[in-house]
Amino acid sequence: MIKFGEAVLGNEIKAIVNVSIGKGKYIDNIFTNALTRGNCIFANLRPNLIVKPLTLVVPRHNIESNIQDELFQGVIQYAVAKAVADLDLDEDLKVVVSVNVPEIPITNITKRKLFQYFYASTKLAINRALNEYPSKEKVKKEKYRALHPLVGFRDVRLEYPPYLQIALDVPTMENLEFLLQNIPKSDHIILEAGTPLIKKFGLDVIEIIREYFDGFIVADLKTLDTGRVEVRLAFEVTANAVAISGVAPKSTIIKAIHECQKCGLISYLDMLNVSEPQKLYDSLKLKPDVVILHRGIDEETFGIKKEWKFEGNCLLAIAGGVGIENIEELLKEYQIIIVGRAITKSRDPGRVIRMFINKMGYDIDTYRLYFDEDEDIEY
Repeated sequence: MIKFGEAVLGNEIKAIVNVSIGKGKYIDNIFTNALTRGNCIFANLRPNLIVKPLTLVVPRHNIESNIQDELFQGVIQYAVAKAVADLDLDEDLKVVVSVNVPEIPITNITKRKLFQYFYASTKLAINRALNEYPSKEKVKKEKYRALHPLVGFRDVRLEYPPYLQIALDVPTMENLEFLLQNIPKSDHIILEAGTPLIKKFGLDVIEIIREYFDGFIVADLKTLDTGRVEVRLAFEVTANAVAISGVAPKSTIIKAIHECQKCGLISYLDMLNVSEPQKLYDSLKLKPDVVILHRGIDEETFGIKKEWKFEGNCLLAIAGGVGIENIEELLKEYQIIIVGRAITKSRDPGRVIRMFINKMGYDIDTYRLYFDEDEDIEY
């Protein structure tokens, strides 16, 4: 039996603790391998008093200074040992605790902080290991909410609809930059590098958009041929999704969707000028992630039939003729609302965007605690 756990506590100084704990040959192998590396130590409360169960403290990286060496063999070792001793675990277990060793001035306050952080992190990591935290359900729930502190952005996979997709079809770089500077922060916003924008400035315009907006970006290529090639080109400039034309040959559609799956991109299928969207969708061996029901700029009516049903996990997007006056009705059936000129031609695009997203519910973090490692407790 072997189990694993992790905990990270602290602010300006962090205690990062990974734990392997268990009985039997697997943990014995880990324990012996760690012991023979030569840079680990037994957790002890003082010299000549190792704790039970036997616990090894292993640095996650090379120790390169006298300060790190003193902290590792002093306050960090003691904090780990005290945590194991206070947990009163089965003596037959073996524990391997991997820790970071910060490079900070050694003062009474920094030593006390390190002790508290590593003591608490070690107890938490061991308890999480023994309780097999997190559950698969917890991970599935958090995967689109989690924000890694050293990354700074979420990898959005459209798990939190509805979304406002802003179609950036502006003719000049000045217009584009003006719009990007006025887009409010919201978990409900998607940006679309529109077909005219890409035709004028090339796919590299997506990297320009990224300088202002590091969220979900769609490359609206309306792919008609060379599906794999166009998807790969969009992938290389960090697009999150590619829009494929529904009037393309079926082989092109399938190859483009398959390439999206290979590259981890979201596939959009744009039904503009497709007479029977339902029939096309049902005929595809590989299904797109998003179907766009689209009224073109030069058309006058939606042309959308209520009886169309796209089964499975497919999200429905609507484009053309969307306005503040009908968004509440559209949100009952569509997960992605695509808006272009109503925003891009506005004198105050930020205000118009807020009018739309105010209809879309709360952002992910609105009611979220700062310390969100929220193991459930019974009360």
